[in-house]
Amino acid sequence: MAIPTIQPCAHHSERRAFALCMTCRKSLCQECVTQWDGIYHCASCLAARRSSAAGTSGAAAWLLVIGATGVLLYLSARAMVWAGALLASLF
Repeated sequence: MAIPTIQPCAHHSERRAFALCMTCRKSLCQECVTQWDGIYHCASCLAARRSSAAGTSGAAAWLLVIGATGVLLYLSARAMVWAGALLASLF
């Protein structure tokens, strides 16, 4: 049976590793590691994940807002034409 070795931090060689970055697989001390969505990341991998998550969700949200606005404008125009035709037939 192999005895596990104590890994040093990738950034601080004098400190013992606390966790492993799940993206780049670096050993990190408690100061260098950040937990995001229940997964440990180093600072550079976390910055890359945050920027990619923010960029895609923002564009999708804007497309959804634009599409919903277009549908509402179309439906309200149809309702106004229908209401105008109904009111014109009453007078």
